[in-house]
Amino acid sequence: MWERGTTFFQVWNMSFGLLAFCTAFVASAIIAPIVARIATRWGVVDAPDAHRKVHKNAVPLTGGPTIIGSSIVAFAVTLWVFPDLLKPTPHDARFLMSLLISACIIVAIGIIDDRFGMRGRQKLAGQIIAALVMLPSGIVVREISVMGYQISFGDLAPIVTLMCIVGAINALNLIDGVDGLASTTGIILSLSIAAVTFVYGGRPDGLLTSLVLAGTLSGFLLYNFPPARMFLGDSGSMLIGLILGAVALKCSVKQFAAATLVMPTAIWAIPLFDVAMAIVRRKLTGRSIYETDRGHLHHCLERKGLGGAKLLGITASLCAMTGLGAVVASIMQNDLIALIGVGTALSLLILTRSFGHTEMSLLSNRVRRLAGSMVHRRAPVQTVLHDQKMRLNGDHDWEKAWSTLTEFAERFEMDSVELIVNLPRIGEEYHASWKRKTETQTHEAWKSEIPLIVEGMRVGQIKVVGAVGDGSICKWMSELIGGLEAFEAELVMLISDLRERKKVTMPVKAQQHQTIPAPVADVVTTRALG
Repeated sequence: MWERGTTFFQVWNMSFGLLAFCTAFVASAIIAPIVARIATRWGVVDAPDAHRKVHKNAVPLTGGPTIIGSSIVAFAVTLWVFPDLLKPTPHDARFLMSLLISACIIVAIGIIDDRFGMRGRQKLAGQIIAALVMLPSGIVVREISVMGYQISFGDLAPIVTLMCIVGAINALNLIDGVDGLASTTGIILSLSIAAVTFVYGGRPDGLLTSLVLAGTLSGFLLYNFPPARMFLGDSGSMLIGLILGAVALKCSVKQFAAATLVMPTAIWAIPLFDVAMAIVRRKLTGRSIYETDRGHLHHCLERKGLGGAKLLGITASLCAMTGLGAVVASIMQNDLIALIGVGTALSLLILTRSFGHTEMSLLSNRVRRLAGSMVHRRAPVQTVLHDQKMRLNGDHDWEKAWSTLTEFAERFEMDSVELIVNLPRIGEEYHASWKRKTETQTHEAWKSEIPLIVEGMRVGQIKVVGAVGDGSICKWMSELIGGLEAFEAELVMLISDLRERKKVTMPVKAQQHQTIPAPVADVVTTRALG
């Protein structure tokens, strides 16, 4: 590790750091309303919908341009007052230039997504391009130190670095679901990174960038605090993740002979845990990892009656707990302290069932089934291998509909059936899966994913797997589709009850009132014949 900086250098840091923070704060407070007017005129707004956006009016998405504009002003003023700040460190200037180019790419992608919408894979491709721009800037993690053990990545170092940056971008992007949350989280993370850099007497570019971002977000929070008058949008939330991810890697790589990822990981623990649980939740319930839901940390806290300033305070406290652990660990030069801080924060969430408990249950069930499938059992195996039901969100009773669906599966000797209900706007998410012992070979099985549509609104889907029986395939398929009528009727009654209880108006589209659309029969038949 580098030796801690001298008192003179620390005073110097405090001087230019305070100027950078204050300038960024003022610039952001002035620039944000200007960007909001332009965004509104160009249609870059977040309009309410009938699915998951519950705010009443369109809100301008101003985060990306505001952060870039304010940061440029803050850098210009700080370097004008301290002209020799980056002169002795040309590599730092190269890092900042790469970061600016990468930031412009991310903001452009975010604005396009905010205005026109992009598919998840398209957005991911843009994030990768932005991350690639950062690789020549000197932040490639070639070797890391974990609790004193050295791990070398060799030729995989650029890929590991790329994954770290893209992960950071998405961590902040996914957590941005409540007024002021991503801004507040970004401020805490920025100050934590700045504090660790300050303790180790790190390079001025990392400290300067962290404090500029903290000041910018503090100014933007004036308009983003609940009830928000402006949103960060994808351009803003992704940009925060990019900057913090790149700075965290830069400081780690430059401050240690082998980069220690314990410090940045500890600082990022809460957003990363949210991302990890989202991936587990969506993958193990048969959904795309890009699909939206209301299972994030802030959604879970809202369901416990927390909102507004209270929600921000709890989330900020959790981030501060892990960040403070990283700072103390850097002072004491003991990574274990940082890990204790992370473990304490995550344990509080899981053990109080505030967040992560459902995902851990899903994961443990999957691991247990996988382990059981590898163990040879002499005793007769039950016909039904598992019948798992999991309420991810909400309080509605889906058991009767699921029972109807499993009865259908048994009647037609299905190999497996899966029900996915995803109604984030009204806070209902349910997942259930049923599987029986079968001798059907993979190449002999047919599979179908059937969307569930009620009054023009997609409420989820069912996935069925089975083997075609003897006799006429067309007749068998017709009976199969007819067998779903009981489930369809049950589902329509459930949704009607939900509408009545929660007073939710669903969009009605012309000629689309069937739960199971007509083309489904053709899809199933085609797959069976294929």
